[in-house]
Amino acid sequence: MEKDIIIGLGGHIDHGKTSLIKAINGFDGDHTTQEIERGITLDISFSNLKINDLNLAFIDVPGHEKLVKNMIAGAFGIDVFLLVVACDDGIMPQTIEHLQIAHALGIKQIFCVLSKSDLASQNQIDHLKSELIKTLKSFVGLELIGLECTSIKDPQSIKELKTALSKIEKIERINQSEIFRYYIDRSFSLKGIGTVVSGSVISGQIDISQKLWICDLAKEVEIKGMHAHHQAITHAKKSMRLALNLSHINANELMRGFLISKKGYLRGFDCVDVALKILDSSYKDLHLKEVQFFIGSQNIRAKIFVLSQDQDSIYATLKLEKKIFSIFKERFILRHERGNLCSGMILNPITDPIKKTDKIKLLQALLHEDFTQAFSLLSKAHQRGFGLISSAQRFNLSHAQALDIAKNLKDCFVDSSNLIIYHPKSLDFLKQEVLKIFHQNKQALISAKTLHLRLPWASLTIIENILQTLLDEGQILLQNGIYTSPQSQIENMEDFVSQKIMQALISGGYAPLAPYNIYDALDIDRTLGDHILKKLCKAQKVKRLEHNLFISSSHLSELTKVLRDLIKAHGYVDVGLVREKLQLTRKYCTAYLDYLDSFADIIKDSQNKRYFKK
Repeated sequence: MEKDIIIGLGGHIDHGKTSLIKAINGFDGDHTTQEIERGITLDISFSNLKINDLNLAFIDVPGHEKLVKNMIAGAFGIDVFLLVVACDDGIMPQTIEHLQIAHALGIKQIFCVLSKSDLASQNQIDHLKSELIKTLKSFVGLELIGLECTSIKDPQSIKELKTALSKIEKIERINQSEIFRYYIDRSFSLKGIGTVVSGSVISGQIDISQKLWICDLAKEVEIKGMHAHHQAITHAKKSMRLALNLSHINANELMRGFLISKKGYLRGFDCVDVALKILDSSYKDLHLKEVQFFIGSQNIRAKIFVLSQDQDSIYATLKLEKKIFSIFKERFILRHERGNLCSGMILNPITDPIKKTDKIKLLQALLHEDFTQAFSLLSKAHQRGFGLISSAQRFNLSHAQALDIAKNLKDCFVDSSNLIIYHPKSLDFLKQEVLKIFHQNKQALISAKTLHLRLPWASLTIIENILQTLLDEGQILLQNGIYTSPQSQIENMEDFVSQKIMQALISGGYAPLAPYNIYDALDIDRTLGDHILKKLCKAQKVKRLEHNLFISSSHLSELTKVLRDLIKAHGYVDVGLVREKLQLTRKYCTAYLDYLDSFADIIKDSQNKRYFKK
């Protein structure tokens, strides 16, 4: 089985990154006229090297200080950072800046290449190795997995480098997201092929038969073809450089930074809660600071609202100029006019209605992945129940994992089938909402399904639980699946409902309410109401004219006489005459005229006028 590793190159300008790639696989990343003329890489370039069953995808990024934003875009999704340092120049500003970015983005493995070895003495090279190893020690968690000395003029050194690269064993990131995510770095149109995008598979996998979702456009597209390493494929997975041929979308609709996923997995927000670490030690006060926010291949303006600071992190909310579709513990960079300002990690990718003190506790819990505490705080904040449906985006947890954690919460009710946690305060709130109905109407006749329609935020499961609790406490009664108040004076339920529905229809006159509006106004269970209404129709006390239009038979007889009198007076009747006479909406007028058509002595012409047959 083939292994895919994405290797991102970094380093100071003119340290030989692009030349090194050309020596390794023959690819010249300086492909634009401007790049060739200036002799520097201006944008990201991509190539690959296949060694046996190993696919090495190289992302060469610019080293110029003014093009660091392009370097950040290329660094997202890479597995191994290949740092190029020229032997004759040594460690330079962009060397450190690129190291900061790689470390901040959670990259764990670094491979160092000392280029241009032909331009330095052995003493210079040995000194540079020592300095480089010393520098790397300051980046905790960044493992040096290789150190090679090369020159593009020395084929043997390039051969040895290839051998060393072929031995790389990729470290899989802990708790890697299973959501398919792919940031676009280029989009273009090819004649005879259509829209094509390129990018790296950040997480998850995709098959050619599946549909994709352009998050930033809320638009679904289909895959016409997939290519990786110049070969057509039908399945793509993490760590692949991937070109997608898409249908149902134009290339000019797509931009660098747009995120492609699968429909229903990610929601976008323009506010996210984060943990920050300052990279620029000369800058202390971050509150209200306006910055450039780099995530994936996107670059967005943002404003920092600091919440608190402890030994672990600075906790803050970022207000962004547009929505992002981020996930739990996704890494990002904040830059300001002087360079890298902060590294950051998304802790809460979904906006919550939570007060500041609880939000700080929540972020601390999320940073340390104390999900029991996080679930408790979030269920408390969501009075109408906290949903776990987005647990993959919010916590990088499957539904099963989230439910296992939720079941350990004290006093909370967990609706496993609907993936909702109800805090004790939510349970009490729902209980009071149910009791309010019976308090306001002692003759209410309701069921769990009726309540669910009236309180759609509460699942049927929790409503049934609350009703059973109230029943056990003697605060309500149950008869044939219908809940009533202990103070109810109803002796025969069907007779009572029949009488109430007839009263409502009669009082509605020629413009009666729809059945469900009547049921809701009278606090009558809908199933029971429908049953009684059918009996009234069968007894010919009520006539059904349309799906939601029921009228008393007595009123319908009166209406028929009015319509016939209009024909006698004007020679015909139409919607305009009925509206003028009865002041009814077009819906009612049309229905009554359609009913008139059922009489044998009425005819209708092409202009919807009704006449008596001659």
